[in-house]
Amino acid sequence: MPAPEGDERLSGTGKANRGRGESDKGQSDKKKKRVDRHAPIGRALRTVYDDTLREEVPRDFLDLLGKLD
Repeated sequence: MPAPEGDERLSGTGKANRGRGESDKGQSDKKKKRVDRHAPIGRALRTVYDDTLREEVPRDFLDLLGKLD
């Protein structure tokens, strides 16, 4: 499974490790293993985040926010 778009750019690992004697092939193999190992955690976190976004804001909380005006 490929890494989600933008992960390499955000992690900064692409350019940072090149000067440390690692070849591009070795680097990509290590990155693939890391992504494969962390993929289930990422999916679980995205699921929880999506579920949270779909939840309705409690009425009491909306009332408190309304008092801030």
